[in-house]
Amino acid sequence: MNKEQIIFSTNWITVKATARGFHYLERKGKDSVAIFLVRKSEAQQEYEVLIRQQPLCIDIPDINEEHRLYSCPITGAIDQGESPEEAAVREVYEEAGFSVEVLPLGKYIVGTQTNEICYMYYADVTGIEPEVPQQDGSYFESISKNEWYPLDYLNECDYSACQIGYLRLRNILLFVNSDDFC
Repeated sequence: MNKEQIIFSTNWITVKATARGFHYLERKGKDSVAIFLVRKSEAQQEYEVLIRQQPLCIDIPDINEEHRLYSCPITGAIDQGESPEEAAVREVYEEAGFSVEVLPLGKYIVGTQTNEICYMYYADVTGIEPEVPQQDGSYFESISKNEWYPLDYLNECDYSACQIGYLRLRNILLFVNSDDFC
């Protein structure tokens, strides 16, 4: 028997209280995905990562000011009936225009005040030409942009998925490029 009480709800979020009085946020779609696209740079033969520069929903500039953009991987919510992997493939195509198969990179709990799990994936897009990203039609996505950076850039980002992804990607890519790899 579920003893949770809904305190507040909109089309996008619900605030709930558990039987023990713990309050948490559940967003529509609840769980999410973060996908790191990597490629080998032609010039230096080192890995680069696609960074999605996008605004925070709480960073509302005054009129005539620009939004500050924050670095993150490709991200998105998992739609009802969709697996995390299916969501990852859809989000990569929607936000970056690449048709890819994704590989698991792990998962993490987004925070203690939400019940959201973020599933992380990666894909090597070296030599693949993307189509024009379709976006979701929102203002938020219309001002976001994709840029390629050296893989080490992830270590400098504020977004926790970037640091977690960096550590895991670095280990995977080092193994793939090691002389011992068969």
